[in-house]
Formats: sequence, C-alpha cells, structure tokens
Amino acid sequence: MTPRYLIMVVRSGTARQEAEALAQTGDLRLAWSTPRAALLVNAHCPFIEIDGSGVLIGTVFPRHGPARALDRLTDSEVVAVAREGASALLHSLWGGYVALLEREDTLEVMRDPSGALACYRGETRAGTVVLASDVDLLLAAGAQIGGIDWSALGRILYSSGLPTRETAVDGVTALLPGMAWVLTPEGERHLVRWSPWEFVEPPVSREFGAAAETLRRVVGHSVASWASRTRRPLVSLSGGLDSSIVAACLARSAATPSAITMFTDDPAGDERDFAQQLAEALRIPLTESRYRLDMIDIDRALGAHLPRPLGRVQAQAYEAAHRAAAAAQGADAFFTGNGGDNVFGYSQSAAALADRALAAGPGAGAFATLRDIGRQTGAGPLRITRAALRLMRQPPGYRWKPDPLFLHPDLVASLEGLAREHPWLDAPEGALPGKAAHIAGLVRVQLNLEPDRSRVLPVINPLLSQPIVELSLSIPSWQWREGGRDRAVARAAFAADLPPAIVARRAKGTPDPFGAQIVEHLRASILARLRDGWLAGHGLLDAPAIERTLLPGRQTTGLENVRLLELINVEAWLESWTARLNEAPVRCA
Repeated sequence: MTPRYLIMVVRSGTARQEAEALAQTGDLRLAWSTPRAALLVNAHCPFIEIDGSGVLIGTVFPRHGPARALDRLTDSEVVAVAREGASALLHSLWGGYVALLEREDTLEVMRDPSGALACYRGETRAGTVVLASDVDLLLAAGAQIGGIDWSALGRILYSSGLPTRETAVDGVTALLPGMAWVLTPEGERHLVRWSPWEFVEPPVSREFGAAAETLRRVVGHSVASWASRTRRPLVSLSGGLDSSIVAACLARSAATPSAITMFTDDPAGDERDFAQQLAEALRIPLTESRYRLDMIDIDRALGAHLPRPLGRVQAQAYEAAHRAAAAAQGADAFFTGNGGDNVFGYSQSAAALADRALAAGPGAGAFATLRDIGRQTGAGPLRITRAALRLMRQPPGYRWKPDPLFLHPDLVASLEGLAREHPWLDAPEGALPGKAAHIAGLVRVQLNLEPDRSRVLPVINPLLSQPIVELSLSIPSWQWREGGRDRAVARAAFAADLPPAIVARRAKGTPDPFGAQIVEHLRASILARLRDGWLAGHGLLDAPAIERTLLPGRQTTGLENVRLLELINVEAWLESWTARLNEAPVRCA
C-alpha cells in the first residue's frame, strides 16, 4: 500500500472537529491537529511532529549519518525549524515529504524538491482548504470540484509536458516540488522554497575524478536510505546506465532486490542481453516480460487517478507487467532509474561548449570540450561551434518548446503567445545555457512521478533525491561530456560496479517499435475515437490532419505515434473523469 494523507485548514471553526468527523468515514486517522489545521493519514503514511512548529508528512532522511529514515527530529533541528522555517528543513533533511508549518499567524505547506510525495489542493463550500496526496481524498473531504477545464486541457496538450499548478479538473491545483502554499491574514501566496539555481556553482573546484567519487558516495547513500524503507524492492532495468546504477546500489544494501526488464519483438526494444549481464553480476533474479498487444485497451485510461492526463497507451503493458512481477516476487516497492538522464546532465547539444567558453574563455579547455562533443555526437567542429555561438548570443534561460502536432489550428493560434512558465525556468542574469537546459530536464521529469502502479505499491525514483540533484547541478556541463561520453561523471563513478558493456554503451533501446505496432494494429479504432471523441468535440483536435495521418497503408512516423498514443489516452482519461464527476463523492477507504 502507498502512503496517503489529508490536510485540512479551516478559516473558521476548529480543524480537529472536521477532521474527526471525516476520519470516522474511512481508513484515515487523525494524526495531528491545531486549532487551524489537522492532518489525517493512513496506516502506511509516516509523520513526524515538530514540537510547536508543525508536522512532517512522509519519509525524511538526515543529510549526514546512517542511511535510514528518521522517526523524530533532534532538539537542535526543532529549534532551527522554529527559527528558520522551511529553509532549516531543506538544509538539514531530505526525502519524500510534505511539511506543514505554523509560525505566529502564518501557515505554510511545502513540498520537498524531489516531488516524491504528491500534493493537490481543493476547497470546500465552507471555505476549508484541503491538501492531499490524491484527488480521491479531496473529494472525500468535500472539495468543490467542477467539470473538465477544457481551456486548461488545451494548454496542457500544447505545452508539451510542462508542469504547472493548474490541472485539467476545475477546482484542483497542484503544489509543485520545492514550492510552498502560504496562508497569512492578507491571503494566499505561492513561494519558491528551493531553487536549482542555488546549486549550479560548485562550493569548491572539483576535478573530474573527485566529482565522480563524490557522486558515487552520494548516490550510494541516497539509494541505501530509500532501500532501508523496503525489504523486497523490484527494480526496473532498461539495460541502460541509470537503472543499472540503482540496481547496483540496491544490491549493496540490506534489502533483497529483484529486477524486471521489458522487451519488444523488434530488436530496437530488446535490452535483455544487457539486463541479463547486470542481473548475473549482481546476483539478483530477473523477470523478462514482453510488450504484448493483448495488454492494450484504448478504452482504459492511464492516470485515471490524476487530475491531468498522463502517459501514452503503450505504457499499459509496462504497468501490467510490473504489477504481475511484483506480485510474483512478493515485492513491497518499485524502484526505477527514472530521471537519470535529467539529473546526470544528458545532452547531445553544443551547450557544454557554450558554457565552458562563457565561463573560462576560448582556451584549451574549450577545445577539449569541442572535441568531446564531436566524439559523442559525430558532428563536425564547425557545426558544433556555430551551435555554441548561437546559444551564447541568446538571452539567459531555457525556452520551452510547445507541441502543436494534431491540435486544432485555432487552438494553436490562440496559444502561440502563451508564456510557458515554471519557477525553476526563471534563469538569473549570466546563467549558462547548458545549466538552463540541465534544469529544464529536471522540470520535465516532474509529471512522471505517479504512474498507475503507484496505486499498488510505492514507486521510488532515488536518482531524483535532493542530495543527488544538488550535487549534479554543481558539476559543470562539460564534465558530464568528458571523454566524448554522455553522463561521463556517472559512468566513471560506477565503472567498477557495472559490467563493462553497460558502462561503455552509447546507444539506448526504445519501446517505440511497440508503439508503432499499436497504431498499426488499432489504426481504425484510434481514428474513429479521435475523430468523434471528446477532444474533437470541444475544438481541441485537428481531425482532418489525423485522418490524413491514419490513411490506410500510410506509415506513421515516430513522433506521430507518440502523439497519437498520448491523445487516445487523453480520450480514455476524459471518459473516466466525466463518469467519475457524475458519481457521488467517494469515501476515504
């Protein structure tokens, strides 16, 4: 089971009374309360009271010391929180948590930077603010939730995976990682409590070898900390570097891990050889599961529990296989390498050259980075130099690219000037383009933290842990490309722990051939569903463009398949939510 919590913040009356009444209707219990706020949790949700200051909800680890979760704060930590608030937590602790803090007339709810514990907000008719791990609990608490917000859904589809506070369900908003919702007598505010830009300058100058050794230590400690919360984790192996690092660290922990790898009929999506090498080296059992068409149902929604659509239809096979393997192995948590590319600075652009030239000038170091990028990408020096010069001339920051594919031309026209904003994308003056892209990668992964299997068992993404992210941000972009290898620091850090074939590999497998197989097999059904469905009916889709794309005998491209499988899942999500919103409110069970 996964941890669930509900926070109630009253504007009048007593929070405890409302919380006690709600606790009698389901599986939540009253864990903590003050006159203004109350916390309810299920049996799987840990919490730590902060004497006189608030409560921490979820899993919390110390920055230093044993790799295990805390069950209380020290006296000095309590004093620091009372004096400094959220900043004290961010400096001394990390984990997957939501903090509720009260200081004088201010109440604050902060979500930790990793985003490991979700936080959604709603409000009851009586004005009680409710914040919860999932929308079911908002509904159970009486939050006033309307229908589908079609304008917001259009923005979501256009903005290509950009996380925002708004969702596609009217009355539900999300608290983003590293952000805080603050209530004062003057009203509500959202504040940035943790910014990645604070960590892009290393505290000391690190040589490559020192950076690799520090990364190995921090990653190992972080994975071991998460492993202390589980006995039999199931780790997803893609055959690539990131998931292999997680598996190697789990194998050194006190837990007893098993692994699963997925494969397609097409060799491009068959990573079994690499997964087998790793499993044999680590001596952990491996389940091999094929992507199967009979696991696909375009009428069933991925992310039906979420207030915005998530994922593509092909992931149904992935989710089903993982649930089956977890049941067979007796697993109590899922571990992934999710976010490794994002955290370890994966790039195929010329940004590292731009960064080094801006930081140190066009000397020998810049020429070395030019050579590294050429070795990695195969591009010539002139092409790389021109691309780097373009990046150097641009204003600071990362420009998030929208995705207009298959959206109605009128919708696209109305959104072309839309500011695609996220607090972490606000780059300071003088920000290096490679670091702006690195941070944009951290933003992009935020919407992939609540897959369907998270409703069954906790899904742990240890590479997104705050200490790993902060360290990785401090490593210059050109060191991540050293020697002509992507994620070079991570490769060097774990070279002794992994089979040489995995450390050295440059190509990555992909399940995209399975996506193409789905589109080809269900071409007529997908066309009918999108042409006559909710999205087209509300003016969000370019139905003629989809009809042309899905003409019999026409071969679709990879990008077209990705978008079609996303849109068909949105249709199923809309069907699910429309039915749900027409039903009576759910209970807390």
